[in-house]
Amino acid sequence: MAAENYIRDISTYLTAGNFSDLTLKFGERSWQIHKAIACCHSKWFHNVVTIGFKETETSIITLEDDIEMADALDCMVSYFYEAGYNTLKYTTPGTLLHAQVATLADKYDCPSLYKLASTSFAKLVPGVKSEDWIAIAALIYDYTTTELPTHLELRSLVINSVTSRPALLATILEKDTMVDILRSNADLATDLLLARPKTRDTSEHLFMCDKCQYVHAGPRDCAYVESRNGAGMGRACPNCGVKDHGPLSKRYYHKVFLAQGFPCSSCGGTHTTEPVPEPQE
Repeated sequence: MAAENYIRDISTYLTAGNFSDLTLKFGERSWQIHKAIACCHSKWFHNVVTIGFKETETSIITLEDDIEMADALDCMVSYFYEAGYNTLKYTTPGTLLHAQVATLADKYDCPSLYKLASTSFAKLVPGVKSEDWIAIAALIYDYTTTELPTHLELRSLVINSVTSRPALLATILEKDTMVDILRSNADLATDLLLARPKTRDTSEHLFMCDKCQYVHAGPRDCAYVESRNGAGMGRACPNCGVKDHGPLSKRYYHKVFLAQGFPCSSCGGTHTTEPVPEPQE
């Protein structure tokens, strides 16, 4: 309760502008803030108001960020006074806004805000839909490089959020907007290519039972086969239990694939019925 009261009391100085000694401008927006509060959160602000730049004399800082960062800048100012920010106040989608705040926090050297925003982003990005993911990926890869650990962390969160959802990744790659982004951003294209799951050559790992016509096309160490058999493929059919039905000869390879096959995103094998796509939140 004491901490909540303290934050409430401090935040009133932002809304009222009492004793403000620093003006922050961005486009048509402005904030009346306090040097002591801004500088204790951000080394960038500390340097600007103390090293002897023109802002030291005028006490006016004009930010030159892209217009799409307006909501994120307001979140940063809110964080200075409230130790947090509320994404529901803005029109920018929540996950994208967390990504924007994280990039700004890194730019303005505000470690505690970066930690808050990146943690929130990490929780939400695995559940975004295709169009939102494209916007987030474009933002992160436009505002980051391969040189800083924080930048690499954000990029990794973006890539990992789709490599574990192959159906979503396939949908994303089919969109014209994504194709244009990949053509203009080699880093994003490279990271997606390198992170794609490695596929196995299943043609050497086929099993068909002459008695029950059970078929398995996939890795030899399939968890289902091992759990039903115990002795490994080639000893007994995991479906009917008949023994001495070993790995298939090449003549069965074509017979197996007369039926339509669907790739398994879990083990890299093949199903004869299409797997139900993972629900997109």
